[in-house]
Amino acid sequence: MKQKTIDSNNFDKLLNALTEEIGLANVYFKLYSDLKSAISQYQREFNESNTFWYLTLSSLLDKSLLHLCRIYDVDPRVNSLLNFLNRIKENLHIFDEKSFRERLKNSPYVDSLAKHQRIPEQQQLSLDIEFASKDSNKLVENLFMWRNNIVAHKPLKYIIKELDYPSDYPLSILDIGLLLKKAMSIINHYSQLFRASTYSPQIVGHDDYNYILSCIRADLKRREQDFQADLEKYGINK
Repeated sequence: MKQKTIDSNNFDKLLNALTEEIGLANVYFKLYSDLKSAISQYQREFNESNTFWYLTLSSLLDKSLLHLCRIYDVDPRVNSLLNFLNRIKENLHIFDEKSFRERLKNSPYVDSLAKHQRIPEQQQLSLDIEFASKDSNKLVENLFMWRNNIVAHKPLKYIIKELDYPSDYPLSILDIGLLLKKAMSIINHYSQLFRASTYSPQIVGHDDYNYILSCIRADLKRREQDFQADLEKYGINK
C-alpha cells in the first residue's frame, strides 16, 4: 500500500515510536530467555517459589509476543514495520544529504557523517519489505494467525475442538527470537541512515535476576546452617 508523503519531523516521531516498540519487545524476550537459561543453574531456587517464576516467565513471553504483533501488524493505519518501510520507499527524499545536514546541524560530526551514503538502497529496502510482509514471509504469516487466533482473541472453534494453537501455523520460541532480532536490525539500519544513531536493546540492570537468585541461594544456605546448628545444639545428629 502506498504511503503518504511525510516530512522529516513526523518521520522522526514514527521512527522513535517503532524503535521503542521493537526495543521493548527485545528487552522482554531477552529477560525471558535469560531466566529460562538460568533454571539449570538455579533449579532449587526456582523451585522455592515455582508459581511466581512460572507466572513471571509466562508474562514476559506474553509481553514480547504482544509487542511483536504490533511490530508486524498489517493494518495500514498503524505504525508497523511493514508500513514504516513502505513509507520510506515513498519518501526517500528525507534521507538526502541536505535533509540529513539539517537534522544534524548541531552535531560537530555532521560533515564526516554526511560523506556516507544516506539514501536507502532499493534492493535492500525491497528485501526488508518482503521480510516484514505476511504475503512473502511464512513466519510473519504464522505470527499474523497467532495474533488473530490466540493473542487478540480466541475463536470458538479452538475452544470447542480443544485446540491450543493454530497447528497449521507453528510459531516457536526460536521463530519469535528471529523476528525480534531481524526487526531490531532493520530499524537500526534505517535509523543509522536517517540520523546516524542506533538503539541497543541491552538495558541497565538486564541481569538483575542474578542478584535475586543469588540472594535466594544465600538465604537457603543460611537456613540450612541454622538448621544444622540447632541439630548439633540438641545433639540430634550425634
